[in-house]
Amino acid sequence: MSDHKTKHEHNSGIALLMTIMVLSVVVAVTLAIVELSLKQLQLSVDTRDSEVAFHAANAGLECARYWRRVASTSLEAPTGTGVPGGVMECMSSVSSSSLLRTSASGDGLDVTGGTIGRFTKSMTWNLNRCSVIDMLVIVSGTTSSAVVTAEAGNLNQVFANYPTASKTCPPGAKCTIVSAAGYNSSCANINTAGTLKREVLLEF
Repeated sequence: MSDHKTKHEHNSGIALLMTIMVLSVVVAVTLAIVELSLKQLQLSVDTRDSEVAFHAANAGLECARYWRRVASTSLEAPTGTGVPGGVMECMSSVSSSSLLRTSASGDGLDVTGGTIGRFTKSMTWNLNRCSVIDMLVIVSGTTSSAVVTAEAGNLNQVFANYPTASKTCPPGAKCTIVSAAGYNSSCANINTAGTLKREVLLEF
């Protein structure tokens, strides 16, 4: 009887051990699948938000290009104030203020041989996306090139991702650099955690 009981207890112990091992493997596989699913979900959300931010940046760029053409006289004037009339509208988004001009001495830029105007504007689209426009308008002299540099040394320290340290605009030319940043949130919340930013740079 004692031998039979010992064998029974031994078999029961092995069965319990095998059950625990099988359950451990099943739990580990389940947790791995759940973790993978959560990562895929987060990746999908990030991809969607990144697309929203990119389209907001592109919308800001197109808005800047539109007003660069429509308000060219005002933007190119040495003391121009931006959009005539002070109302800026792009794709049904209306702002009560125009592109705001910053002074050449206070925006981190220097110019020789011409004049510059730097204009900035933030616009919220549909309450959940934001475009931040930063536009530099350069007007060269009739016989001299306008050379724009940054007070800090490199122009790409002012305009992110700009390929060179300075910008030369040929004699008699009018050159423009537009940096448009897009966010997947309103302009009031671009510094909150989880906000994605995409940026587009255009030179013409």
